[in-house]
Amino acid sequence: MRCGFGIIEAAGTYLALPSQTNYLPQDSGIDRERSKAAEAQVQAWRSKKTLPFPEFSPEQREQLRDTLDFPPEGSLNRSSASDNGNSDQEN
Repeated sequence: MRCGFGIIEAAGTYLALPSQTNYLPQDSGIDRERSKAAEAQVQAWRSKKTLPFPEFSPEQREQLRDTLDFPPEGSLNRSSASDNGNSDQEN
């Protein structure tokens, strides 16, 4: 088998050896209160049939319109924003 490794190394490659990486979190984990609050909110949306995913309602879209700097200042696509009728944004 040693001869086989010489051929492999001469070809400029190596065999992979099994390994394992363990990541140890530095935070305290999931906040149970916030998690339960989020679950309750989603359940409320479901019961009212207003779950906003994957699409938002037209009213929600209108409320959200122009609330973000998008594309952000300095991005490659920023100059094309003015071409799309968003003339209030800088180029």
